Amino acid sequence: MVEIKINNINFSVKKNISILEACKYVGITIPRFCYHETLSVAGNCRMCLVEVENNPKPISSCTRPVENNMAIFVDTPLVKKARENVIETLLLNHPLDCPICDQGGECDLQDQTKVFGSDSSRFFFNKRGVEDKNCGPLIKTIMTRCIHCTRCVRFGTEIAGVDFLGTLNRGTSTEIGSYTTKNFSSELSGNVIDLCPVGALTSKPYAFKARPWELKVNESIDLTDSSGSNIYVNFKETEIMRVLPKNNTEINQTLISDKARFSYDALKNCRLQKIFVQSQLDTKFFETSNWPAILKRLDVLLFSKSTQKILFLIDEELDFESLTLLKTLQNSFPNNIHIKLHQKSVATSNNRF
Repeated sequence: MVEIKINNINFSVKKNISILEACKYVGITIPRFCYHETLSVAGNCRMCLVEVENNPKPISSCTRPVENNMAIFVDTPLVKKARENVIETLLLNHPLDCPICDQGGECDLQDQTKVFGSDSSRFFFNKRGVEDKNCGPLIKTIMTRCIHCTRCVRFGTEIAGVDFLGTLNRGTSTEIGSYTTKNFSSELSGNVIDLCPVGALTSKPYAFKARPWELKVNESIDLTDSSGSNIYVNFKETEIMRVLPKNNTEINQTLISDKARFSYDALKNCRLQKIFVQSQLDTKFFETSNWPAILKRLDVLLFSKSTQKILFLIDEELDFESLTLLKTLQNSFPNNIHIKLHQKSVATSNNRF
């Protein structure tokens, strides 16, 4: 253990931890944007500045380890002014999107500006705009809101194992983007929605559906895989609006898979209602409700090494869980299973076989 002083109060904390972690350990909250418990330390937002005795300038608490007999001050006038200047810098190019932003009500930048920011701005130039990036069907991007905390970059590199996002350009032209034009192809990609402290990366299926204060929360366990990830189910009246991870250091920490996060739409969207079978006499399809016979026929076709083709004709708004199952089936039997998008859906049938 190491003996330190925080605001002239003696504390004993663990060795080899940062000042920010030591303050968290004793119950003192230091504001931050780039620091996250599951990611490496970047130290680029400078919001966690504190004053240390015998140091002429404030230092970032997430990068400085504690030392024996260290005296730390977290709320001096110097620290407060430094945080105020950091907030002002972050807001220089940040758009006034709070009324229409999906992050409103649970935005770190919004909350910390209220507590640590100034009541006025000295910036009178035009704000900079950044082109939105295409991250696929799950992640909505409005990159003008980005504050370059690099949480999404570090998550993709260290946890997801996908070098999709990176820091481009320098100075006032800095932006977060992809090096090549492709989708964020990872089973954990949806976690950048929770990691982003502002509204730059939000959930595309959840966009403009509800506000956080309108939702009720139930604690639950994810049943889409065998991990047993702890989750929060947010619902409005009788409809599930989104699924968020619950922190559990022994199972899933603060991460869940995309299937756990987005498969709730299978409860209400595009469920399989009718099935059509092609006639053996001609090319016409006729409706049938004989599910046992159809499933038995599928079993025979797939496991008897038959050369016959099976076509799944799907609707444009197929739910995430069904799409995942169909894709898994196609990967297992690529010579037999074919999936085709049906552009003109029929009102009485969402999916066709």
